[in-house]
Amino acid sequence: MDEKVLFEKLDRIIMLLEKATKEPSLGKRIADGSATGIGILGILSAIEIIRSWIGG
Repeated sequence: MDEKVLFEKLDRIIMLLEKATKEPSLGKRIADGSATGIGILGILSAIEIIRSWIGG
């Protein structure tokens, strides 16, 4: 493999790794937190429904 091609590929790999390790944006963090909260509330409501069926 040509040395120039090898260095170009290495530079591209390094660029992709740097992009992957970037801090997520504020909007993404808010969306992830909201999705987690909604999931927890859904689980709690399912438990409450099951408790009402069992308890009467």
